[in-house]
Amino acid sequence: MLPKPDDIIDRDEEWKILNRFAKTSPSGRPGSSVAAWTGRRRAGKSYLLARFTKATDGFYFQADLEETLSQAQERFRDELAVYDLSLIADLSTLPIAANDTWDRLLEIAMNATFRRRQGRRVPPVVIDEFPYLLRDAPHLPSIVKAIHDSHMFPPGEVAPPGVRIRYYDRIIEGCLLLCGSAMSTIHELGHGSRPLFGRLTFKMTMNAFDHVDMARFWGIKDRRVAFTLFAVLGGAPGYMEALVKQAGLPAPETMEELDAWITEALLRPQPDFFTDAEMDHLLREDPRIGDKDIYRQAMKAISGGATTLAKIGGVIGRPKDETDAIVARLVAMRYVDEQRDLLRPRDYLFRLTDPIIRFHHAVVRSRISKLEKGQTTPAAAWRDAQHSFRSQVLGPAFEHIATWSAFRLLSDRKVDLGSDGWTLVPDPANRTTHEVDYLGLAFDTSARPTGSTITVIGETKATERPRGLKDLERLRHIRALLAKDHDAANAVLAIFSMHGFSDHLREAAKEAPGEVMLFDLDDVYEYRKPSF
Repeated sequence: MLPKPDDIIDRDEEWKILNRFAKTSPSGRPGSSVAAWTGRRRAGKSYLLARFTKATDGFYFQADLEETLSQAQERFRDELAVYDLSLIADLSTLPIAANDTWDRLLEIAMNATFRRRQGRRVPPVVIDEFPYLLRDAPHLPSIVKAIHDSHMFPPGEVAPPGVRIRYYDRIIEGCLLLCGSAMSTIHELGHGSRPLFGRLTFKMTMNAFDHVDMARFWGIKDRRVAFTLFAVLGGAPGYMEALVKQAGLPAPETMEELDAWITEALLRPQPDFFTDAEMDHLLREDPRIGDKDIYRQAMKAISGGATTLAKIGGVIGRPKDETDAIVARLVAMRYVDEQRDLLRPRDYLFRLTDPIIRFHHAVVRSRISKLEKGQTTPAAAWRDAQHSFRSQVLGPAFEHIATWSAFRLLSDRKVDLGSDGWTLVPDPANRTTHEVDYLGLAFDTSARPTGSTITVIGETKATERPRGLKDLERLRHIRALLAKDHDAANAVLAIFSMHGFSDHLREAAKEAPGEVMLFDLDDVYEYRKPSF
């Protein structure tokens, strides 16, 4: 296996997958392999794929949304000629925008990379931002299908009756990787009604960094600074270079530096508001989205507390079927999360998951007008936004990293865990409902409205005050409510706090170590991925 370059943080599993893909079939049968690779904008997909393609001597092409069909094909042809100078003569006679131009270009590219194989290692052909090409060439997946299926018919053999394939007198060998930030489009390539159904070697979703690797990537040692920046930007590494340049400041190392950094990078109206421009770019990733404004309205509604389809539809003024389609697209794009109740999976809520979108709606959007008109300064706007920032940005972000790390942290303390999630617990006597941030079930139990074995009941808090005995009393009350319908009497009570715990709560945890478990920001940042 090719060693991963030292400057690539994490991505060990992705590098292994790419190495396995870029090989001939172990069976020795000729033919080509096709795979799909996706992930949200700025997650580092292009950087990783470009580095791997270069390391294997493959061919990398990145599509451009602004290019026409002819422009894209001409650039593909020109870059392919640079990749292999021996192809110049053949490529120069290739007509542009003909019916079979993409077919011929891909065949030439696959043959050129396959000729450079070394042993079983085959340099891949990587087409980045593949969905952009589908706007003017929606038949491209069918062409890729024909290339993949070429191995079914040895050269010169006639296709059997009833079998329709564009070319059956050739065998194309090699590895073709289709990549793009339009996650829903890439995932749909292999759906049952699509040409590539059953033909993709794999569909890979490359996630952004988790909070630990994000801190490593930025080189930030102070965990509060690292977490606050993670809450604003998430783990997408592609933001660092752009925003460091825009702020004109190095990566922040203290909270004071972070305040100045956010003010300069994200709240200056000139040249534009970064988060507003970024939201537009995010929606442009899916070329099928026409009316971007309705998607902005839906995300605004969710940010404002509309967490069900009925509530979202009421805010944006659309009927249920239209609202369902809009929200489903946002879920497929990973900008909205459909969070199902662990004990009642038919019940679910919608929440914003993209940190930049959360920050935009909580901090930037309502202050854009005043900032543009000079009625407030970026520093004053940032001070004014602190309450909404803590509740709408820091709170969800801390819940995310705490619950992300909880399974490992609790398992390390010998807690029986098989599945986890969140739930709503009715409290009829007090005419309220309690939202439980973290619920853990025993390994040998299933999630159902009654009769589950609950082993953990937890909450996460990013508020500035240390958590105290009232928090413990609340969890004990919730445990009693759950025990009416479930085996929950012995459930561990776990409290995750960004700002620590009171002396009284710490003492209570010492007195009942098997019942009460406390985790602070340092514990959450001790999370490590398992090694397989």
